[in-house]
Amino acid sequence: MAGAASAGDHPFAGMWSEAGLDEIQADPAFFGKNACYNKFSEQLPDGKFRFYLVDHAKWLDEGKIEYVLAQEGTCTVDDTGKNETCVGQVIGERQNEWFIAYQGREDIGLRATYYENVFYFQKRFNGVPIVRRECPFDMEAIKPFITGKTVSDCTTRCRAFGRSEAAELDKMVDALKAKK
Repeated sequence: MAGAASAGDHPFAGMWSEAGLDEIQADPAFFGKNACYNKFSEQLPDGKFRFYLVDHAKWLDEGKIEYVLAQEGTCTVDDTGKNETCVGQVIGERQNEWFIAYQGREDIGLRATYYENVFYFQKRFNGVPIVRRECPFDMEAIKPFITGKTVSDCTTRCRAFGRSEAAELDKMVDALKAKK
């Protein structure tokens, strides 16, 4: 569940999964209730975030559940609560900036549009519709599975599960829930 935020805190503090609206529409099961167990963001009240993904190869090869840090940065929401500017870095790569315009909460999740640059964001042109969903766990629950490793520490196979591996993701989620 998303943590309670105090005045001045990031309005979307908590744990979130994110996917493109077209991805969710194409495969609602894969991008549904188990999506957070595949990859998730921890949005902190001060605006900092960390993005983690499960090392699917560890699960497939060893039956071990491990999450690695893939990206970190800071997001700032404007006074309206509808526009966000983020600066972050995929581990081992250069820093970049992106923008998000929020449309509001719906049954499917928090609807937004992602923009790669400020010009498109200001013009509301070439945005990608996305949906953010709150995760069914908090950081304390998932912390035992976070290794302290980053994607830079992984082999070339370190990545989250793809849609064709949905059955393996479901098995991993069942195993993770059984360990709680």
